[in-house]
Formats: sequence, structure tokens, C-alpha cells
Amino acid sequence: MRRIKAKGVSIISEGVTLPLPKAEIKSTAGKILSLVKERDSKIALVFVTDGRIRKLNRKYRRTDRATDCLAFPMREGIDKRLNPQLLGDVVISVDAARRNARLFGTSVKTEIKLYIIHGILHLLGFKDTAVAGRKKMEDMQEDILRRL
Repeated sequence: MRRIKAKGVSIISEGVTLPLPKAEIKSTAGKILSLVKERDSKIALVFVTDGRIRKLNRKYRRTDRATDCLAFPMREGIDKRLNPQLLGDVVISVDAARRNARLFGTSVKTEIKLYIIHGILHLLGFKDTAVAGRKKMEDMQEDILRRL
């Protein structure tokens, strides 16, 4: 993978060891941002446990279960014009990445990349609640993953 300078990517680890080197995570996120024409945008990637993401999911989505990733867009709502470069935050469960890597026969690295892609697409306004939206997001995810 070509290294991309990703100065707009912040990485936070809450109670977990990062599953990949920080430089690789930043480079991956920078490349994804470039592929979706958001090269100058700023995001935070927050790596957490299943327990922490479950609490966030319950609080913000009213769904009492762990999930693989959550996206918190900053370009929506009343304050959307305050900082147009700020795309938002993507919260990723490292536990889910490890579990799904075993379940689907992939690697933790691939799962993390998928969650970063998925989260960034959500930050850009893509929805996966309806069948048509889900199909479009899945196709885009696969295309972006291939291009990494």
C-alpha cells in the first residue's frame, strides 16, 4: 500500500491495544479519504472494546448491543458549518474485528479496513438501513477495499 500523509487523521485507543501500527491505520484512512475525494477532511478513529461500543450504541442509537463500528458525523445538524473540514468520528470495536476475522476467515487488518471504510461512508451521509442503500454501500466498500 502506498503511504499517504494523513495529518487529518487522529487515532484514539480506549482500553484496547491497537490491532495495527498507528502509521498503517493513518495511512489507510488517508488513502480512503483520498479515494472518496475528502483528502483535506479531518476524522478521528476511536478504537474501543465491545462493552464501550455497546454503551455508545445504546445511548446514541437506542440499540442495546455491541456493533462493529459507529459513525458520528460532524457535517450534520445546526453546527455543520462551523468547521467544514471536520468530517467526524468513527468508533471501532477491536473485539468485533477479531471475532469477525475468525468468523469470516479474514484478517483483523481487513476487518479494520472495512470498518474504517464503512464508517467514513456513513460520515459522508450514506445509509445502510434500506436494502438499496445497503447494496450501494457494500459495493462502494468492496471497490475501495480493492483499491487500497
